[in-house]
Amino acid sequence: MKISIAQLFNGGYWLIYLFLTGKGVFKDDDPIGLWLVTVLNGMVSFYAFYILLVPRFLAKKKFLPFIGWGIGAIIIAALIPTAFISFLSRSALSVIAASIQWELAQKLFLVFGIFALFNGIMATIIKGFFTWYNELHEKTELEKKNLQMELSLLKTHLNPHFLFNTLNNIDILIETDPTAASSYLQKLSDILRFVVYETSQEKIPLTKELAYIRKYVELQQIRTSNKEYVHLKIAGNPGQLMIGPMLFIPFIENAFKHASNKKMNGGITLEIEITEKQIRFTCINIYDTSKSLVEEHSGLGIALIRQRLDLLYKGHYELEITQRENLYCVTAEIKLDGY
Repeated sequence: MKISIAQLFNGGYWLIYLFLTGKGVFKDDDPIGLWLVTVLNGMVSFYAFYILLVPRFLAKKKFLPFIGWGIGAIIIAALIPTAFISFLSRSALSVIAASIQWELAQKLFLVFGIFALFNGIMATIIKGFFTWYNELHEKTELEKKNLQMELSLLKTHLNPHFLFNTLNNIDILIETDPTAASSYLQKLSDILRFVVYETSQEKIPLTKELAYIRKYVELQQIRTSNKEYVHLKIAGNPGQLMIGPMLFIPFIENAFKHASNKKMNGGITLEIEITEKQIRFTCINIYDTSKSLVEEHSGLGIALIRQRLDLLYKGHYELEITQRENLYCVTAEIKLDGY
């Protein structure tokens, strides 16, 4: 099993801590039990911060809960060895006044409280460093994936075939329906502007992404006179939700590329449902079973899309792709963030 840098760092910290605390105990000829409870005190505090408090509260900028629970963890970590030593020493101190026993317990609690505070601070620093490092690493990876996506998107959307085909359709409309031609030309302009300027962002408003999808579908529909070829349904309020740009377009492109006869009603079905901070995307297209349907034909590629979803929404998304009979279905659910 591969050992991470964080595990090695933690192991080194505890070796030093065990050595220093053990050296202090044995130097004074104190019982080994004192050393063990000192170590227990440190570990309870350290891992309470390292495993629970820093990831759950501090990393999410919940400072007051972090401070409150941190004080509680320090108190518990100090009470455990204090109670243990007080219990063992009770018989030896039975002849001493209760006030002296109480004073000893207070001093023990103070000493172990300082040890617990020290370990809590060290755990916060260490965990904070590795959290920062991991976020920096993930951000670097995300930038690389975004760059790959930008290049792929530009290659997909700005190639001469796409532009000339769309412009040719608009040119035909100019003679028959100038108003519609002008509207489609504006949509094409908006799409190109979106691809050039918006896709460089890590996340964009969901409203912009939905507007892009609508315009893209409308531009694709001018290639067929069948208005029932594509069914697009968007339900729910996007509000101020944010989303990674162009997450669903590769699947929509794939649907238009592999869908069957454009004269068929319901050749492509697109449904987007927004509920609170979650979006559900469904794309179903009918395809010709006599033709092969492979992942590399899907523009960006399924593998790259999954990698990008992992970087943006790891643990907060589900992606299911099924192929049965003559239907190709993509379903994705993503938990989104607001501004």
